[in-house]
Amino acid sequence: MYAPLQQKSAYSLLQGPNSVEEIIQVAKGRGYQAVSLAEENVLYSVVAFYKAAKKAGIKPVFSLVLQVNGLVNVATAFPVLLTAKNQVGYQNLVYLSSKKMADPDQALQFTDLAGHLDGLSLTLSPKSELGQLIVAEDSGAKNYLDQLADKVDGADFYLGINPLMSSHHQDLLVAYATAHQIRLMAWDQVDYLNEDDAFFAQVLRAIDQGTQLEDLELLAREKGAYYLRSLAEIAESYQKSAALRGAYQNNEALIEEANVDLAFKSPALPVFQQDSGLDSKTYLTQLANAGLKRRLTGHEDHFQNYQDRLNHELDVIARLGFADYFLIVWDIVKYARDHHVQTGSGRGSAAGSLVAYTLGITNVDPLAEGLLFERFLNPERASMPDIDIDWPDDRRDEILAYLHDKYGQESFAQIITFGTLAAKQALRDTARVFGLDSKAQKRLSEGVPAGKNGRKVPLKEAWEAPDQKLKQAIYDLDFGQLLIKTALAIENLPRNYSTHAAGVVLSDQPLVDTLPVQVGNDGYLLTQVEKGPVEELGLLKIDILGLTNLKILAQTIALAKDELPADFDIKKIDFQDKETLQLFANGNTTGIFQFESAGMKNVLKRLEVDDFHLIVAATALYRPGPSQHIDPFIKRRLKQEPVPTIDPVVDQILSPTYGILVYQEQVMQVAAVYAGFSLAQADFLRSAMSKKKLDQMASAKSAFITGAQKKGHRLDEAERLFAYIDQFANYGFNKSHAVAYSQLSFQLAYMKAHYPLAFYTAILNAHQGGVEKAQTYLAEVKKLGLKVLPPNVNTSTRDWSIQDGALVMGLGNINGLQTAFVTALLDSRNQIGRFASLQDLVKALPEKFQDEKFFNQLTYAGALDHFGYNRAELLANLPDLINAVSFGDLVLSETKIKKLADLPLVERLQTEKEALGFNLSGHPTEAFQADYDRGSVTALVNLVAGQNVKVLGLVKNVKVIQTKRGDDMAFVNLTDMTGSVDVTIFPKIYDKVKSTLKVGRLVRVGGKTEVRQGLSVIGNFVDAVDASQSQSFQADLDKKHPVHQEAASTLKAAQSGTWFLRLDEGHDQEPIKNQLWRVMQQNPGEYPVILYWPKTKIRRMLPQSYNLAGPEQLKRALEQVLSSKNVVFRQKD
Repeated sequence: MYAPLQQKSAYSLLQGPNSVEEIIQVAKGRGYQAVSLAEENVLYSVVAFYKAAKKAGIKPVFSLVLQVNGLVNVATAFPVLLTAKNQVGYQNLVYLSSKKMADPDQALQFTDLAGHLDGLSLTLSPKSELGQLIVAEDSGAKNYLDQLADKVDGADFYLGINPLMSSHHQDLLVAYATAHQIRLMAWDQVDYLNEDDAFFAQVLRAIDQGTQLEDLELLAREKGAYYLRSLAEIAESYQKSAALRGAYQNNEALIEEANVDLAFKSPALPVFQQDSGLDSKTYLTQLANAGLKRRLTGHEDHFQNYQDRLNHELDVIARLGFADYFLIVWDIVKYARDHHVQTGSGRGSAAGSLVAYTLGITNVDPLAEGLLFERFLNPERASMPDIDIDWPDDRRDEILAYLHDKYGQESFAQIITFGTLAAKQALRDTARVFGLDSKAQKRLSEGVPAGKNGRKVPLKEAWEAPDQKLKQAIYDLDFGQLLIKTALAIENLPRNYSTHAAGVVLSDQPLVDTLPVQVGNDGYLLTQVEKGPVEELGLLKIDILGLTNLKILAQTIALAKDELPADFDIKKIDFQDKETLQLFANGNTTGIFQFESAGMKNVLKRLEVDDFHLIVAATALYRPGPSQHIDPFIKRRLKQEPVPTIDPVVDQILSPTYGILVYQEQVMQVAAVYAGFSLAQADFLRSAMSKKKLDQMASAKSAFITGAQKKGHRLDEAERLFAYIDQFANYGFNKSHAVAYSQLSFQLAYMKAHYPLAFYTAILNAHQGGVEKAQTYLAEVKKLGLKVLPPNVNTSTRDWSIQDGALVMGLGNINGLQTAFVTALLDSRNQIGRFASLQDLVKALPEKFQDEKFFNQLTYAGALDHFGYNRAELLANLPDLINAVSFGDLVLSETKIKKLADLPLVERLQTEKEALGFNLSGHPTEAFQADYDRGSVTALVNLVAGQNVKVLGLVKNVKVIQTKRGDDMAFVNLTDMTGSVDVTIFPKIYDKVKSTLKVGRLVRVGGKTEVRQGLSVIGNFVDAVDASQSQSFQADLDKKHPVHQEAASTLKAAQSGTWFLRLDEGHDQEPIKNQLWRVMQQNPGEYPVILYWPKTKIRRMLPQSYNLAGPEQLKRALEQVLSSKNVVFRQKD
């Protein structure tokens, strides 16, 4: 049994073009009974490789290539090939890979291998340091093995040899091996499966290195040497000499000896550490019973029912050995609660557990909601329970830090995940390597259509798409066929690794005892295998998922703190609160988790929501599949059609959902009540139906029919009911999850209904950068009559905030402002208080931030309006003001602000929109709020495709073109207070309205919306709007930004010379500054002055009022202050 020892897969990221499964199948087809995989430094492929090999009847051999610093060339790393002969050897591979990946940029030393070579063979290939020394006939090879023995004494060494090497090189290796009594090993490097795959491997390496390939067609024709030859071909090649035959036999012996089995097993739970002295089962029981008493305070009349259910659950948990699991999760949630981290009501089927409810893990009362424990934990199927926990995404790191500290660096890890070369990415990457520009890359990528429900369309399907966009893009390229062939070859290969969004691993033993790990970017360990293999190897995985909506909820509560009752607890609100239910009934659910889409809002309105459980049902029904039942559900609820009768027992179970099987739990209840199933058996039935497991379905149907007949039901009725259940069960939703997530939605809606300002502030902060959503939220805020104020350098915080009952935009929302600039501004304000003047603001900032580009953005955003200057004045005067600051208070005190007329309205609104993403200081369309409220015009942000609409807007741009017939038509861009839209005006209409379509004019447009390259309106009429209202808006703006009639004086023409004054560090001292100022005051003139600071390389021209006299009477005086080397008068040619 022979195998090439050094074969890589695609898990050698962007190095190998073949998947593990492909390697196994091809190797089997070429006669191999064993395959050895040896990735470089990592063991990413171990589980996938093992499972694929076992499935194909191939023996898996685990090898690893490590880069180890040489013994002669000590600063250079060389490859060392390690192969596991047994379980001890495999464990040492895991250890060494983990050690290397703890610091991937740091090369290992041979001493790092010492003590971890048991069960391993070590092959020094021709590419190793020793192999290269021998082939180069370097004297360093002579004592190499003695040096190596000092580092790793007792290792099982081989020297690699290959029949493709030259005879001379082979002779050198054989002679060395003979002289030093080291065994030869047949060594074949396999980087790809086929000769032609060499080109794909080169493309992958170029993607990895960010380079391009030249001479593409020549490279593509070249045959690679490092491919997988058939076993017969390789065996024959090793028959050319006795040394080669011996090396081949050594390989066969090693492969025969190499026997490693991966232990797949149920996860081993860490023993929960606590100080009570009780065992885990007893401690859990104690906590659960105490929690039950707290939960039922004031409701003791139902206590026995709850106690019976709790005892049942605790018994199942103890019997299955999961007490520690519940304690581990309880401990995490307790930490969060103790540290004021908002948690959700639960997620998934765990909300059906009373134990989880009493421990505070969930906030759903499973008895009150009719939820089933067996849907969560089936006592007849001992699989690990899965309690997923949601956290605010801005505080998830705190939970990770707690788990790391509690379980230790070696026993806590996050889970790796691999990003793959999906169709679009494969095309883009290949195109870049082929030298195509970004425009061509984009065209190719756009040739792959979007799949339904987020499905990624594969390249083959995209190639056969009816629109032929991809084919046309390929056909237009000189080497298009090679490009598509290459993209197909690398599609779906792993491209990079990252950290799983939720999964973490916990153990009470070092993780490296079970699987390979590496150190992630955040310093925590990261598993080298994905979440499925993590669990298969017997480790506990818990999902710690960051949820933005929980952050919004937590921040809303914090912002509303002064308005809330002292004992307010969001988890104890009334889930039948009338104002909140009315919000749902009105479809006013913008910003509400799960309920934001237009379709869902329509369902809520039609449902006439007046009960929390209708909200739960809506979340379960509004999905592909069950959505077909929405209409009958609504009609039956509103008594517009009767609820059909199936069977009295079944009717009672389906009564809350009007005879429609909505929830998975209803399937289980019907099976239990109608056919006598236990709830555990009913869960098996549910699972078989939902997953369409035909073999299980047949036996489940038989059991159902038999059980139903035993309970007195007729055969035909039982069969009909089973068919009915089967029809709906595939769409049934997990009610536990629906209730838990609906609670979160309701909590958000409750805060929106009762504390809207806090809610909108939190949600705007959560969606910073999302302009369209922000516009929608702000439109709602204004509709409620709440004030929205633009940013202000004296009052704004970094984010949106509430001040004096108004919503104030944060400085961090202004486009073009660096985070460091905003931090410096806020720090300065905290130190000295509000800026009394524009000069104070400029002076307070560090010199590196005294830059026009920052102040221009503040100006456009309206953040400087309160200083009393209009925006034109600010833009014109800030450069002089910034220059003057460098000369200190003496110059600043003399700086005069030139008075100017303000920017034109359209320019003011446009620059503001570019700075903020929308207009906050106002918009002419605001004068027509009554029209928006009546629905006679539609806000641009609310436009949807395929509707006849009337819109109101300010003409921002008009582009006139000619049709093929020579007729004029126009593309017009309109803006309103919520957004912008493009309007197409065809010739017949344009001829009538062209005099109306002027930039800066307010118009009303009617037409139909459509989607081509974005949403647009096809206009069929255009009216000018009453100018008086627009003028009144202009007047209102002028009050905010006064227009000064005094025109600015024009600057003088450039003079024939310029003063350059160099200011070293010592010149910033006050006495020298004063001397310089006096000299300048006494010598005014016509020559401009430029100051230069050599340390920072900053140059600044002083305002015109500081121009100086010529050099004859002034140069000497300036040199006395600054020295001759720092004073230059440059005469203009």
